[in-house]
Amino acid sequence: MKDHELEFIQLRKVSSLDGSDLFNSLEEKDEFTKTKKPLIPIPTYPPSKPFKNTSWKRLLARGTYFNALIKQRMSGRDYPVIAIIVANNKCNWNCSYCFGDYPNRKDIDYTTDELKYLVDRLHAMGVRYINLHGGETLLRPDIGEISRFIKNKGMYLCIITNGSLLPKKLDEVKDVDNLTISLDGALEGNDRNRGKGTFAITLKAIDLALQANLPLRVSATLTKHTMHDVSFLSELAKEKRFRLYFSLLFKPLKKAQDAQMTNEEIRSVLSEIRKYKALGYPIFTSEPALKAAYEWPYDFNEKHHVEEAEIPQSYRKFHVPCYYGRTKFTIEADGYVYPCFLTTDGSFQPKNWKEVGIEEAVSHVQSKNTCRACPALSQNDHNLLLGMNFRQIAYVIQDQIKETFHLS
Repeated sequence: MKDHELEFIQLRKVSSLDGSDLFNSLEEKDEFTKTKKPLIPIPTYPPSKPFKNTSWKRLLARGTYFNALIKQRMSGRDYPVIAIIVANNKCNWNCSYCFGDYPNRKDIDYTTDELKYLVDRLHAMGVRYINLHGGETLLRPDIGEISRFIKNKGMYLCIITNGSLLPKKLDEVKDVDNLTISLDGALEGNDRNRGKGTFAITLKAIDLALQANLPLRVSATLTKHTMHDVSFLSELAKEKRFRLYFSLLFKPLKKAQDAQMTNEEIRSVLSEIRKYKALGYPIFTSEPALKAAYEWPYDFNEKHHVEEAEIPQSYRKFHVPCYYGRTKFTIEADGYVYPCFLTTDGSFQPKNWKEVGIEEAVSHVQSKNTCRACPALSQNDHNLLLGMNFRQIAYVIQDQIKETFHLS
């Protein structure tokens, strides 16, 4: 193997959750790659054209995505419409529970042309919704260039960030269709989760995004440290008029065991979210997703995704059919393609699009993914939409209009 190839043919730790290896040695991976296609050649792209977004253009991007989703479902074929792209391997914060271990990763980030090529190929496959994830996405010096490239292709673009660099990067992300900022709770709990001082930094970022009239959502990961902050977050969302959605910490890393909630605490938190949602607070997380999580028949910290045969008959009435790995895919910053983040726990052996091409890496997920159910709130919100659930469609359309035009 040539030296220059080693930069993205490294040993891949499938997950920081269990530390399992995809390859046991460099020689083993070297031998494996010899049987595959050559490394994918990446073309050189010109600078992206300027793009200026408006509320009506954002609504059009949402309509384009939704139309693509209907077209895909009516076709009876499985192909990608949504892609989560982890844009980089680095983060400037060290959140205690982060499964990606981004502050300590050694993988080399995508080049600008690699990301553009990936977006190009995904667009050709049918993708109309790109979610740029991290690491910390705004650490990329080319985040504005990548954003313009995606928007000039008519795709819906969401960027997820911790907000710390937003004052410096606002002009580069002002034309996104949705900006999602992470805030886990009130000062004490949030800073235990995400680091001292992060609460104040995040609040400033939220205010800045709102002042800039960006379509904003706030994502809260609830842990032992923030499980009593549902009321605080709901009131903050109502006061500042942003859309709020929740995630729950399942099966945390060994270093974050103090953040683990019990099954009873998780269900108590879910009940609290449902209460505030019923009271009309701007919580995006849907009732069916909350109910599916509440009724999860397994220990949340032992089994947080299962195969078809493991879904009890008693749970079928709450189960939300999964479309991840069929319509929606997760592409890690090292090039490996998964059904979703939950399957980066070592349960799924992925292929790398840089080695075999994005088409083959996606096809591999479609043929090998056996996960069929989970209690994850965000995943099931998307599954309801991808499955063409009528109530979810109506709910999302209403929410998207409110988000686009900054309606309360």
